[in-house]
Amino acid sequence: MTGSRVRAAKGQGGLLRDQLLDIADQLLEDGGADALTIRAVATRAGVTPPAVYLHFASKRELVHATCLRVWDSLFIELETVSQGISDPVTALYETCVAYIAFGLRHPSQYRLVMDGEATEASRQNEDACFRYFRDKVTDCLDAGMPVESRTETARLLCASVHGAVSLLIHQERDAWPPDTARYATRAASSAVHGALLTAAHASRPSISDVLRSD
Repeated sequence: MTGSRVRAAKGQGGLLRDQLLDIADQLLEDGGADALTIRAVATRAGVTPPAVYLHFASKRELVHATCLRVWDSLFIELETVSQGISDPVTALYETCVAYIAFGLRHPSQYRLVMDGEATEASRQNEDACFRYFRDKVTDCLDAGMPVESRTETARLLCASVHGAVSLLIHQERDAWPPDTARYATRAASSAVHGALLTAAHASRPSISDVLRSD
């Protein structure tokens, strides 16, 4: 598929860059990382590869710019779902649901940022995610939850939600549960209950503990 040659007017180089990122994002969605090449983006945009290199010095830079632009939308989603929820534990739960749902909607971008070759940009993004969850844990602490360590509790939460996403996106789609929304809510509930129940002290689980929590 090729279109007419895209020419950015003077002072509109940013517009062409956004168009290239839109195309790159679609290539990732359709065919994964292997489908995203400088030549493929140039062909679909109707420009020559050197025109793409004016904005992205390498395929690696293009891939990460594409992924990180998608990830910027994650924080907007997380803020949206927790707005207006007065109960900090419920807000944390909704945050976890939104995070898992995001990862399942953008499997290629998620794998490249979280599991692919690290760059400074992706490291900063991972750190931003961790700090976001730690802030949510702090809200729970301020509300009276017996959280011994905000950092450790945030790590447990991040491990749980990241694991919930990774478990599916590294499998073929036909191996996914038929109801991914239900999967996300149950995984998020497990993450929050597990992290907060052990936030005060770690203990060896027993059947009596489980029955007592019902």
